[in-house]
Amino acid sequence: MPNKRILFFVGDAPFFVSHRLNLVEGAIAGGYDVVVACPTSPATDTIQASGARWVEWKIDRGGTSIIGEVRTFLGAVRIARAAAPTIIHAIALKCILHAGFASKLLRVPIVGAVSGLGYVYTGAARGSKAVLRRLINRFMSIGLNRRNASFIFQNRDDAKMVEFARLDRATVYMIGGSGVDLGAIVMRPHPVGATTAVGLPARLLRDKGVYEFVDAARQLRERGRDARFLLIGDPDPTNPSSVTSKEIESWVADGAIEWQPHTHDISTALAALHIVALPSYREGFPKTIIDASAAGRASVTSDVPGCRDAIVDGVTGILCPAKNGAALADAIDKLILDRNLCIAMGKAARRHAETHFDVREVTARHLEIYRHSEMRGHRP
Repeated sequence: MPNKRILFFVGDAPFFVSHRLNLVEGAIAGGYDVVVACPTSPATDTIQASGARWVEWKIDRGGTSIIGEVRTFLGAVRIARAAAPTIIHAIALKCILHAGFASKLLRVPIVGAVSGLGYVYTGAARGSKAVLRRLINRFMSIGLNRRNASFIFQNRDDAKMVEFARLDRATVYMIGGSGVDLGAIVMRPHPVGATTAVGLPARLLRDKGVYEFVDAARQLRERGRDARFLLIGDPDPTNPSSVTSKEIESWVADGAIEWQPHTHDISTALAALHIVALPSYREGFPKTIIDASAAGRASVTSDVPGCRDAIVDGVTGILCPAKNGAALADAIDKLILDRNLCIAMGKAARRHAETHFDVREVTARHLEIYRHSEMRGHRP
């Protein structure tokens, strides 16, 4: 039996499979026994097939019930005590909060991966959101301001959370995104024909800029552009900013956009596009852009934290102001009208991905962080 064990606390099994399964495979190859605690889902079959042991952990990502959160925390303690890990890796803020207190109680080193600050930190903090933000900062400070706690941020704007929550004793690392398998997503020729295919592959949330994308599609149709606009993904009912199925049906019915459900074959979906758009309000480090770069597709994205870190403006894609459908339309139009520029940016994006986004390098960096965290051991 390996003498090292890593316990992942995850709130969303499909997200973990699509963004982090490489860490399970890399940890096993590095001599770890791996346990993944997350809610039940068809995706847990994939987690177990990768060689990890799955344990059910009930967590409501959008829940705010005090009783529910206490149960989630007690579940985290029970799981951690039974698994007896040498290190814990918690992914996303809510998991980090629960696992942080559990790891403090059990004196286990923890790594918290902040893959975007999410709804609570996106936009202005007013009313209940302001209260929730202050509570999160306070709980972070109580549970995670210690030497055997580490954080991985994907961009320097998000890393300011360390200051907000006063985590001056924790160690901070920067890793730009989850990486991409450059062998699985390859650059294919652009689709032939005059029609330009523009896609937004993401969870269908307001914060991803879905409404701005629909607005831009309508404006470009009014300009007479020969283009298709595709939303690729599903709503997320657990997220307060999710669009609704009725909205999607309405947009499709009036001809504004086409809709394709979430697909595991993102390589084929991207190969059918000329341009990838992600007019998000804020990101950690968007996998949408990482995957688009690997596929050799130019990106149009918002000039906001995370998004601006993922492209080279004017080289691999174009930045535009967030929450501005007209500016998004103008940026997309530039690439629609200049196919040669669109192709050149796509080729540059693939080269950028090969240099910066290789999943093997990302995995190796995580394993190095695990080793450093374990060396710090059980010191509070």
